[in-house]
Order: sequence, then C-alpha cells, then structure tokens
Amino acid sequence: ISLELTGGASPLTYKTNFGDRKAMAGTSAALKYHYNLDWNWSIGLGAEVKMYQSSVRFDTFADSYQTTANSLISGRADIMTFSYSYKNLEERQRALYINIPIYAQYRFDNGVYLRLGAKVGLPVKSKSEIYFEQLTTNGYFEYENITYNNLPQHGFGTYYDTEVDKEYDMNINASLCAELGWTWEWSEQYILYLGVHGEYGFCNLYKQKELTPQLQYEEGEFDYTPVWSANIKSNNERVPITGNRVGSFAIGLIVRYSFGF
Repeated sequence: ISLELTGGASPLTYKTNFGDRKAMAGTSAALKYHYNLDWNWSIGLGAEVKMYQSSVRFDTFADSYQTTANSLISGRADIMTFSYSYKNLEERQRALYINIPIYAQYRFDNGVYLRLGAKVGLPVKSKSEIYFEQLTTNGYFEYENITYNNLPQHGFGTYYDTEVDKEYDMNINASLCAELGWTWEWSEQYILYLGVHGEYGFCNLYKQKELTPQLQYEEGEFDYTPVWSANIKSNNERVPITGNRVGSFAIGLIVRYSFGF
C-alpha cells in the first residue's frame, strides 16, 4: 500500500482564438496498492483525487449583438443592440476528477524505477470563476432610436470588481501516465519514492454547447457564458472564443511512501 502526493502543472488544454491562456499549477493525492511479482517487477492500481486548472485573460474585451428586449418607455418588445466591454477580464477553469490508475513498475538494482500506466478519470465538480475589473454596457433600441448607458438598475452602466462562478459538466477522461525516479528502501516493508511524473489525456473533456455571447442580457440581468461555449463578433461575423476541444495534461514531482504488512 502506498500514499502519494504530486505537485506541478496540471492544466486543462484548449486553443484560444482570443486572449492569453495560462497553464496553472495543480496537485493530487492518491492511495494505491501494488503487488510485487519479484524484486524488480510490480503491478498495481489505486484511486487518485486530482485538480486540473487553467485560465484565460483579456486586457480588453468588446462585443455587441442584437436581441429582443422590452422597451423602457412603452414596455413593448423591441429590437435592441446590446454592447458591452471589459477591462481586465479573466476566467479560471477548475475541474476535480477521481482517477483510477493501473500501472506496471520496474525497479532497477541501483534504486531507479520506471512506472508506466493508464488512468480513467471520473468528473466530480467543475466550474469557471469569471472576474473582471470593469464592465461597461449600453443598449440601443431601434424603434425609439435611443441608447441607454446610465441606467444600472436596468443593466446599462459601468460595474466594477465582480466575480461570478459558473458550474458545468465535464466528460470522462482517459490518459496515459509515466514516472521516473528513485527509491530509498528503509526496510523490506517501508520504501520512499521521489520522482517526476507526466500525464497526457486523450479525451475531449467538455462537450461544446450552442455558442452564445459571453455576456447575455436578460431584462436587466446578466448571464455569463464560460468562454468554452462563447462567441464574439469579429470581422462582422460571430466566431468561437476557443477551440472545441478541452484536454488535460500534467507534469511535476511526486512523493510516495510505501509500506507493507
């Protein structure tokens, strides 16, 4: 039986058409059981809790689109052009998984070990944390030929330092993993491992829904769309903010304490 901790980079990987994506650090904790075939070879399986996370940042972000909204004067439905712009918009994506690894390990006579395996990952909880320093909105009603930009109670104005959490569902993951490191055998029952590990996921972890604007106006209220399912106006057409595939990757250090009975 072994207890292990890892630390390093464990980002959610995706292509960005706008903004700057950044890989973020993550960690994991695991409980594993391995069976020694002989002094060199062993096989095992276990359970691991792992956090994957990334962020994307926009110094400026501006968009506009047409929608239907009730007129502030007549109360009847009217075509409105809703415009909004951000300063320092950032979205952090976090995904917590329970991974089930299986592996084979070879330990050399000098204490160096090599471990290869695969994992199946089950999503537990996923969310985006959306933060902005400043948001400015306005609405132009065609029939009235009026632009509203200073009615914050109706969703038109300037807003500061706001954070919003949006939860969503992720897909099952499958990945290959590898380790290389050293072992210190204190006795036949107690072994300390220190090494480097890497992991690469093969699955698309997020099913992209119908693309919508990042900020949706709903009768004075705002609904924020995570960038994975959002689009933006560019060259007179609406284009995705990111690519349609979200993957996983990890690399870092691992510490493991193994004990037997």
